[in-house]
Amino acid sequence: MKKTILIVAVVLVFFALLVVLVGRSIGYLTGQATAPSKSVLVISINRALTEQSPELPFQRSLDFHNLIDAVHKAARDSHIEGVLVDGDSLAMSMAQKEELRQALATVVKGKKPVTVYFDAISIGSYYVVPKGAKVVMQGTEGGYVTMTGYYAPQIFMRELLQEKLGIKMNVIHIGKYKGAGEPFSRDSMSSYLREELSSYLDDVWKNFTDSIPAARGLDKENFQKNLYDGKYFALSPQEAKSDGFVDTFGYKLDQEDAYSDTVRIAHYSQRNNLQSSSGRIALIVAEGEIQMGTANPSPFGGSSVIASDTICRTIRRAADNSMIKAIVFRINSPGGSALASELIYQELRRAAKKKPVVASIGGMGASGGFYIACGCDEIFADNASIVGSIGVISIVPEFTSLMDKVGVHIDPVQKGKYSDFLSPYQKLKPEEANILTDEMLKIYTVFKSRVAKSRKMDMEKVEELAQGRIYSGRKGLELGLVDRIGGLREALKEAAKQAKLTSIRYRVFSSRKSFIEMILDRQASVSTKWQELLKLPPMGRPLLITPSLAWQEESSK
Repeated sequence: MKKTILIVAVVLVFFALLVVLVGRSIGYLTGQATAPSKSVLVISINRALTEQSPELPFQRSLDFHNLIDAVHKAARDSHIEGVLVDGDSLAMSMAQKEELRQALATVVKGKKPVTVYFDAISIGSYYVVPKGAKVVMQGTEGGYVTMTGYYAPQIFMRELLQEKLGIKMNVIHIGKYKGAGEPFSRDSMSSYLREELSSYLDDVWKNFTDSIPAARGLDKENFQKNLYDGKYFALSPQEAKSDGFVDTFGYKLDQEDAYSDTVRIAHYSQRNNLQSSSGRIALIVAEGEIQMGTANPSPFGGSSVIASDTICRTIRRAADNSMIKAIVFRINSPGGSALASELIYQELRRAAKKKPVVASIGGMGASGGFYIACGCDEIFADNASIVGSIGVISIVPEFTSLMDKVGVHIDPVQKGKYSDFLSPYQKLKPEEANILTDEMLKIYTVFKSRVAKSRKMDMEKVEELAQGRIYSGRKGLELGLVDRIGGLREALKEAAKQAKLTSIRYRVFSSRKSFIEMILDRQASVSTKWQELLKLPPMGRPLLITPSLAWQEESSK
């Protein structure tokens, strides 16, 4: 039996290696050729772009930083005569669109045409249009332009959970603006959450109302008035052209036909760019929820997490590599475990003693995401990035009413005063809430001290900015939580400058396992998975749902 299993494992490994080698060979042969002469670079993205995509054989994956690299390269590439953007298919955050708009502006500056095509226009999709670009729209009556103010409904589930299902969510938070738990414990927004969301959205919306008139040569005050008065709602293509939002009518494929050839962004991004195996800047991507332990990614992709052990080892490899002269730490995270955030912070501080370490916040660097950013020498963020959320929250479910409704009874066997601490099978005791609150206050104090040291503020000033409040990158700059406004490229430039490098070529230091390692891990875990299915759920273990920064136990290995 053992011999059979060994033979099967060897055969699987052989075929996996073959797939990888053939896939990479195809990628090498097809990815290094230059673009055809007089080509147009076509940017059309129908899926959300992560900061770091899984490396899979036979599949060209497009990272966000590779996209931005490719656009900057197109500005200098003599084979590329223009860039065509499909504005209807840009599945990006506002911060990502901001960085793409800035990259497209370099193409315009290089005296190459940038065309942005729309079937229909919304204010969010239009945000990507840089000054000097041509906007083309199909001119039939089915097309429309809809630009309005913002509408951000918040869903509250307390009645459903507590009254209908019998599940009470005990929310304990440090910071009156730390409102991530309100959807579970209230029926409407608190005044603090309403104030916070309104302030943030007003600030982010200012990016739209400033950038769009600037890009189209419109009067800003008049644009803002018409926008909020509803005059830009459901415009016909002809009205949109008359109002200055559209330059000409046409169809997407007709724009491609104006050039001798086309090259797609996913293919073009694989060719020589700023990423190089000889790069002296290490790019480390931290994306997803922050957790304790090691990452266990799927060989077929999936959601990203920032696992403390895994990311710390990656940071240390870059810090101890004599060929690496600077580190750029790219962050896109809403937070997570406080302890994991502290471990990553300390590892970044160790690295910063050896070489420059620059943080680049993408869509979000909030709560634990901002905590780890404070471990870097400088913090860059986009105008539309979410930063701050300096606070702590824990959500403890309570299933007692649900169990009463469905006739479920708990009869535990236990020993020790706190062995049932925060058990969801009993009502939350005042003593338990006090203990948890005390621990959260300690975490909050440490968090504020890390911010104070990083941002060179006294604790009173940090407390004024904390309380769980979120800010846009632009507001964060005004308040001193961010050093500079800029995307990943600007962070790379600053890292190169601090390290006295003449080039901003970077090397990705990945914490991800290779395809073969992931396959072997999956094979090795098959038998243990069956064993885990037979295990009883842990008894008396605290269940803490932490949408932002909060203490949580490390899961069983």
